Amino acid sequence: MNRPAILVFNVSGLPIARRTAEIVIGETFGLAGRVQDVDTSFDDAGELVAELFRAGRPILGICAAGILIRLIAPHLRDKRAEPPVLALSDDGAVVVPLLGGLTGGDAMARDLAEKLGANAAITGAGARRFGLVLETPPSGYALANPDDAKAVTAALLGGAKARIEGGAPWLEGSGVPLSSDGAVVIKVTETAEAPPAGGLLFHPKSLIAEFDRPDASTLAVMDEAFGRLGFAPAALALATAPEGAPVHHIFSETLISRAVPLRIVESRIEPGEIVHSEAGFRLHRFPTPVAPEQIGRAPGRVTVVGLGPGQRGWLAPEAAAALDRASDLVGYEGYLAMVPERAGQRRHGSDNRVELERAQAALTLAGLGREVAVVSSGDAGIFGMAAAVMEAMVADPTRWPSVMVEVTPGMSAMQGAASRLGAPLGHDFAVISLSDQLKPWPIIAKRLDGAAEADFALALYNPASLRRRHQLEDALAILRRHRKPETPVALAWNVGRPGERITITTLGELDPAAVDMRTLIMVGSSKTRTFARADGKLWMFTPRVYETNDDAAFG
Repeated sequence: MNRPAILVFNVSGLPIARRTAEIVIGETFGLAGRVQDVDTSFDDAGELVAELFRAGRPILGICAAGILIRLIAPHLRDKRAEPPVLALSDDGAVVVPLLGGLTGGDAMARDLAEKLGANAAITGAGARRFGLVLETPPSGYALANPDDAKAVTAALLGGAKARIEGGAPWLEGSGVPLSSDGAVVIKVTETAEAPPAGGLLFHPKSLIAEFDRPDASTLAVMDEAFGRLGFAPAALALATAPEGAPVHHIFSETLISRAVPLRIVESRIEPGEIVHSEAGFRLHRFPTPVAPEQIGRAPGRVTVVGLGPGQRGWLAPEAAAALDRASDLVGYEGYLAMVPERAGQRRHGSDNRVELERAQAALTLAGLGREVAVVSSGDAGIFGMAAAVMEAMVADPTRWPSVMVEVTPGMSAMQGAASRLGAPLGHDFAVISLSDQLKPWPIIAKRLDGAAEADFALALYNPASLRRRHQLEDALAILRRHRKPETPVALAWNVGRPGERITITTLGELDPAAVDMRTLIMVGSSKTRTFARADGKLWMFTPRVYETNDDAAFG
C-alpha cells in the first residue's frame, strides 16, 4: 500500500493527525494559514486530493465526512482500484471508512480505531457482520471470481451457510457462518478450475518459480509447466533469479504485468516440494502461502524523477508515486530540499557538479535491493539526471545486472515559463544550454547560430554565472545577427517557486547584467508577438501558422 496522507484543516485536529501518522506511517498535510508544524502545507484541497487519489495513496481526513465526499466525488471510477478514504473526528473518537472497502479501507479503519481507542463506523453489511470482505482476501490468497462475491455475501447474510474445501484460516476465525454441509462452497486450491456454482474459488499463493536464466524463453517454460500441471497462474507467490544474473526486460515487465514479485537469491530454494524441474527452471510448492519478503531480496530499482519547476501541483502523479515508495533519495542538495522529508527515508545529497558519481551511487544502492529515486528539477530528461544514469549504465553494463531503471516525466522550466507567458513556444522551437561545463563553447555557438538562422523560437538554459559572463554576450551577438532588435525576449526566474519573476523585453534592449545562472531566457522567432492583457501585463506567443513571403530563404 502506498504511503497514507493525513489531511488536517484546523489546528484542533493536529494532535490526532500526528497520532494517526505515527500509526499508519503517513505524511501530514495541513491547510496553509491555519495549520502549522506538518510535513507539507497545501492551499487548494481539491488539487491536493486529486493528486493523492490519482497516485493511489490512502487519504485520511481529520474533518467532517462531507468534506472528503465532495472532494473525492469527481474522481470516482473503479471501486476495485480506489485507495482507502477515511474520515476521522478531530477528537479521534470516530473513524469512518468512506471508500476503499475492496482495497483495505475497512481493515485500516478497524486497526486505526483499535489503536486510537476509537469506534470504527463500518457500514458495509458483510464487513460489519463477518468482520471481513469476501472480495478482498488477506495477503497470500487471490479470489478467482470476484464478480460473484456480492451474491455470495448476500446469500450468507440471508441465512445460508458456507462449506470450506481446502485451507482458509482467515474464514475459519471470522463471522462467516460455516457448516460441514453448507450450501455455499468456498474452495481453496492451487489448481486452475471453474469456480463452484454459487460459491467462491480462492487460490493460495504457495508456488515459487525459480529461474536460473531470467529471460523470455524460461518464462515460456514456466507457462507451459503451469499448463501441464493444471496450476492457476494466481497461485504463483513469487519468482526468483540468481544474484548477478542479468534480468531481461521482457522477463521483468511480464512479471510486473502479472503482479508477481521478483526476488534475487544467492542460493537455490531448498524447502518445499519440487513439482517440476528442467534445465534453468524449477517450480516449488509449499503447504501454505509464501510471503515474498521472506525469500531473498528485492531486485532494486532506480527511478529518475523530474520534480518540475517547484510548485507541488506541477509534480506528475507518476513522479509523486516514485518519491512516495522510495527508500532512498539521491540528488543535488538543493533539489532534495524540494522534497518533503519522510521518516525512515534515507537522503544522499551531493554537489551539483558530480552527476555521474551521483548516478553510480544510486545504481549501487539499488543493487543492494533498495528502492531509489534520483531527483532532478524540471524534467529529468532535459538537462537532468536521466542522461547521467544512462551514462553510468553504458560505461559499466555488467555492474548492476538486476537493477530496474525507470524515468518519470516531469514539467520542464521552459514549459512552466511558457504557460505563464502565453504560448511563446507555439511553433517550432529549440532548447540550448549555454553552459560550457560539458561541451565546448564553439559547439554551443555553432548550434545557436544554426537555430537562430532557421528562425526557431529559443529556450536558453544556464545563460550565465558569476564567472561565466562572456558567453551570454557572445550568444546575444549571434542572435542579433539573425533577429531584429524588436524581437520579444522573456526572462524568467524561480518559475513555480517563491520569488517567481518574469519580465518581457526585446532582443535589442536585453541587458546581460540582469541575467544570472537561474535565469531562463526565451527568445522569440521572427513571428513571435506580444499584446496587452486586460490586467496591463503582456502576453507573448508564437503563431501556429508560419506565413512568410521569403520561403526560399528557409528552403
